[in-house]
Amino acid sequence: MTDLFPSNLSTPLPPPDRTFRCQNCGCSPAAEMTFRGHRGMIVVMQFLKERGTYCRSCGLAIFRTMTSRTLVQGWWGWASFLITPFILLMNLFGRRKLNRLTDPVPAPDGSSGMPWNPGKPIYQRATIVGLLIPLALVGAIVFAVVASDPENQIGRCVVASAGGSEVEFVDCSQPNEGMVTKVVDDEDLCPSDTIGVVEETHTRRGRTTSVDIYCLAPGPA
Repeated sequence: MTDLFPSNLSTPLPPPDRTFRCQNCGCSPAAEMTFRGHRGMIVVMQFLKERGTYCRSCGLAIFRTMTSRTLVQGWWGWASFLITPFILLMNLFGRRKLNRLTDPVPAPDGSSGMPWNPGKPIYQRATIVGLLIPLALVGAIVFAVVASDPENQIGRCVVASAGGSEVEFVDCSQPNEGMVTKVVDDEDLCPSDTIGVVEETHTRRGRTTSVDIYCLAPGPA
């Protein structure tokens, strides 16, 4: 018996699932999906949502557009800064539906149109620089926390102001009144070679929250 398909030809593709048609172009297969966007405007915010039945190409175009815009517009405001990561994650979960769809196929009766062009992947768009916004802010916060640690002043020297009410931490190669050897909560905990102490008072809303005591020893000759 003669084979219907010669062995050198691949098996024909199964017909597309035409249960749903894309509401934009009319092609199949398609699926219901929702993609979201967010726009932070310092004190107010705007939630965006695109919900419908789309083919792979049209859905991918919506996903990339809304996600890339959110990367740039979503971070501006304290609440928006916290909301935007969840919006991006929800879009990534919605993106999984697109992965299960095959390429769009026109309707047999010719009633379908041209699917949207998905455009460049998000990582190839200029809006990808929006990821630097949260990274820069988190980095600045971490740096500020680390830089404000009193232990960072150990090994540095202090110079008192003319009135003696304020001091400045400087490199020990400059003229100074002494070198910080230890930071304690109680002056009695300073080393035996301490020649003086400097107190740094931290306040919040006019109330003292903590006091750091810097133990001073003679600076290097």
